[in-house]
Amino acid sequence: MILLKGVVIVPTLETERLQLIPFTLDLKKAAMNDRARLVEMLGVYVPEHWPGPDLAEALPFFVENMEKAPSEPVWDWIAIHKLDQGVIGGIGFMGGPDKDGVVEVGYDIVPEYRKQGYATEMLRSLVAWTFQKTIIKVVTASCHDDNIGSIKVLENAGMHRLKPDGNMLKWEIRKNHWATARVAPTFPPMDLDEM
Repeated sequence: MILLKGVVIVPTLETERLQLIPFTLDLKKAAMNDRARLVEMLGVYVPEHWPGPDLAEALPFFVENMEKAPSEPVWDWIAIHKLDQGVIGGIGFMGGPDKDGVVEVGYDIVPEYRKQGYATEMLRSLVAWTFQKTIIKVVTASCHDDNIGSIKVLENAGMHRLKPDGNMLKWEIRKNHWATARVAPTFPPMDLDEM
C-alpha cells in the first residue's frame, strides 16, 4: 500500500489475463446508480448483470462505510478481462484486517466466465499482494459445502480447509505457510513509500 497525503492507495493488480482495479467510492456509487458513468469511468464493457444480486445488495453498506472513513484503504477490486476488455467480476476483503491481522475474502465471477480459472487467478494474485505488501497475516474464506466451484477455487489457490460450521466450510491461508508454498506470483518493489 502507498500513503499519499494521508490517503492509503492500493494498487491495480495485474495477472496474466486480468487487471484488478481498486473499487473506489466513486466506482461503487456509479455501479449502484449510473451504469453509463461506470462504463465511462472504467473504459470497458460492463455486463448488464454485473454487479450480481449479492454485491448489488451490499453496495449501499460499502458506500456508507467508505463515506464514514474516507482515508481507509479500498479493500476490493473490479476484475477486468484484458483481452475482452470487460468486467468479469470482482474480489475483495470484507473490511480491513482485525487486530490479529485477519481478513475474510469474497469474490464473484459473471456466469459466462466461470469454470475457466479466473477466480483462482484473482485470489492467488490478491493473496500474494496482501502477504507481500500489507500487515495482514491470515486470509480466510467461507463457502457452502455444496458450492463445488468455490471449493475448487479455494483449494487451487492454496487455502487450507478448517473445521466446518454446519453447512459452511471455513478456509484460511497464513502468511508463514504461503511464504513456503509460493502458490502465487511475487510483486516487484514499489517506488513510493509503502505502509
